[in-house]
Amino acid sequence: MRALMCAVLAVSLVFGASKGHAAKCGSNPGDEQAVIDARATADSNCAAEGNGCNAGNHGAYVSCIADQANQLSSGPTPSLPKSCKGKVKKCAAKSTCGKPGFVTCCITKHGKTTCKLKKSTTACTDKGGVVNMTHSSCCSTTHPLTVDSCNASPSGAFLDPSAF
Repeated sequence: MRALMCAVLAVSLVFGASKGHAAKCGSNPGDEQAVIDARATADSNCAAEGNGCNAGNHGAYVSCIADQANQLSSGPTPSLPKSCKGKVKKCAAKSTCGKPGFVTCCITKHGKTTCKLKKSTTACTDKGGVVNMTHSSCCSTTHPLTVDSCNASPSGAFLDPSAF
């Protein structure tokens, strides 16, 4: 009986492992660039459709980006891995696009800096934050899979305490 149970367990592990669970976004070398490119393409296409960042409707912007991410991750030769489309959508959701007056705010607590959306510059500075004037999203434009826009720069050193 024990041998039978061990055999059943072994077979289930083999078949469970072979189901082909998609690799997590970021596990393949090209994933980060694919997310960067998909965000740029989606932003451009949504702007052309009238649902761009400056259209004034956050819901319509996020919905448009989500549709674009779905399109870019489908078909026979997708430019965006399916496992990464959620990251593109999340970056849109964590943006000031379509939210007039909102800012991305870099807040440091307990030695850790994070990006938060705030309703205004005052709402940011009242929380002890610094307005991030270069980004409309809390997602980094250079390393969207690993850091937020407050901890990234082209060199990777902006506000990253481990870089100092």
